[in-house]
Amino acid sequence: MISSDNKKIRLGMLCFVVYGILAAVGLPLRGPVIIPGEQPELWADVALLSTHDLAWALLLPALVIQLFGFFAYWAFMKDRPEGEIAFWGMVLSVAGNGLFLPSTGILAFADPQAAALYNAGLTEEAIDVAGAGVSGALSGGLLACSGIMLLIGSILIGITLWKSPLFPKWTSVVYIFHAFALTLAVTLSYTVERLGGLLILLVALVMMRIVWRETA
Repeated sequence: MISSDNKKIRLGMLCFVVYGILAAVGLPLRGPVIIPGEQPELWADVALLSTHDLAWALLLPALVIQLFGFFAYWAFMKDRPEGEIAFWGMVLSVAGNGLFLPSTGILAFADPQAAALYNAGLTEEAIDVAGAGVSGALSGGLLACSGIMLLIGSILIGITLWKSPLFPKWTSVVYIFHAFALTLAVTLSYTVERLGGLLILLVALVMMRIVWRETA
């Protein structure tokens, strides 16, 4: 018999895989993240893509579902030698995820309306509206804190994957790279960002298989 706690851990790791699937599918549908003030025409085109709503209908739930993966991984690791590092990795990852959600709301809900204003000739107003959500004093600060927390949290989780005899060491390297791809590299390379979405799916599948085996 599988205990009730282990069933919950298994379900949480399954959520990690679902997050990976949604990210891998949603990122290509969303298009690249463009800074409005730097490439306004391209930003408007991306914001008005026909796949915009579908992309965010996948990506926004993915960010919430991912949280259960963090909880489950820590619950699996908490009584092991790597448990303390896993705890702080979970805490920082959850906090970073939470701080990232307001910015995704701007991209998902406000950008199409701002892009429509841009195409209607209200150029400065549209760019101001779109930029305020991600590059304002408050929003920019929260976004920077989010990225830092997510990256540090992912590094800590990567350390636990490296130190644990249960997981292949390559999972640590790939997990940390995926975090870089989905944080610092987002506005630098759309190709790297999409690769990060595919890599987290790969790592999540391996992690789930091992955790399910150990909780059988």
